[in-house]
Amino acid sequence: MVKQGPKFCVALVACAWLSLLLGRAQAGGDHMFMTQLQATISKVRTGKNITVRTKAAEHLFEMTRATVRKIDDKTITELASLMDSSDDSVRYWVARCLGNFGPRARMAAPKLEHVLAEVDCLQGSKTSASGIRFALGEMGITPPPPKCGTA
Repeated sequence: MVKQGPKFCVALVACAWLSLLLGRAQAGGDHMFMTQLQATISKVRTGKNITVRTKAAEHLFEMTRATVRKIDDKTITELASLMDSSDDSVRYWVARCLGNFGPRARMAAPKLEHVLAEVDCLQGSKTSASGIRFALGEMGITPPPPKCGTA
């Protein structure tokens, strides 16, 4: 066995403290992220107008794009409930947001397929139907053929 001197012991203690501090900083950052995420979900639900709600939904897409591992299944289910919005632009961004989670968000597939059946024939370059088709594809689910002949 190799004997270690006092400098080694100090370095070992310093590494342990640094690891503990970094863990606490990460936990604090995760808490702040989840607080922001919940505030943004609330804004999608209760924003004063369609522009505010749509921008909040787009922000959810951006927030979740790089942080999918930080978000639990309960929050994914909460995000899926935002598909009940009557605003097609909100549904588009929420669907894209759910697509960020890939197969983890498969629990949202029935809701997405239900909404797709209702919005499949909407006209426009960026409708919720295209967002839903993207999300289903990311989940590994083949969406049904378009009802109106175009995706």
